[in-house]
Amino acid sequence: MPKHLVTALGLIVSLGVIALGVFLVALPLYFQAVGVDGQTATVANTNAIYQAQVDHLTAEEENLEQINAEVSGLRSQIPATAQLDDVFEVVGRAAEASGVSLTSVTAGEQVLFTTRTGVIDGDAAAAAVAPAPAPDPTPSATEGAADTTAGATTDAAAGGGIAAAAGRQQVDFVISASATDMAQATAFLDALRAGPRLLNSITATTTQSGEGTFDVQITALTFMDAEG
Repeated sequence: MPKHLVTALGLIVSLGVIALGVFLVALPLYFQAVGVDGQTATVANTNAIYQAQVDHLTAEEENLEQINAEVSGLRSQIPATAQLDDVFEVVGRAAEASGVSLTSVTAGEQVLFTTRTGVIDGDAAAAAVAPAPAPDPTPSATEGAADTTAGATTDAAAGGGIAAAAGRQQVDFVISASATDMAQATAFLDALRAGPRLLNSITATTTQSGEGTFDVQITALTFMDAEG
């Protein structure tokens, strides 16, 4: 066999061995390295996300006392159980702070919470109530207009659709008090709204019962939520 053919065959065999090595060894290693690089990038991104979450939790931990205080404040407004003594305490402190004389404080039944679907602002209605004048056998036109306005305010506060909300409950309160003037009655309402126990849908009416004496009748709701 000629020498040049032997050399050509050896070259062909060598190239075949090299090609076989590339396909059987080099290419799998290359693809494995590419896969490892992809996995490394994925792990790096995941670690970055975890680190961001850890940083956020660390920052929240620094504000943990403030968060707990806010939660406690909200729970004092709407507790898990009725705790109606809290409401009576709020009413008593409000009366003491404003100087009104309490006549009666009555709690209603504990019933399922209802969400009002109408546009109602009980607090605004309570703040806008004007005193009714003392009885007069010949009421003037101005007094009649004032009575009509007060009646409309009460109707507006009582209007609006309601929808039941499961898991929450409410108790209605009726509060009667006697004030020496409208400023004292307004101060009493402001103190009731100050809490800490939440009183909502507050509606108030006043009637002048005598010289320098106003009878204040207030209805309000308090709430509880066992689900928190």
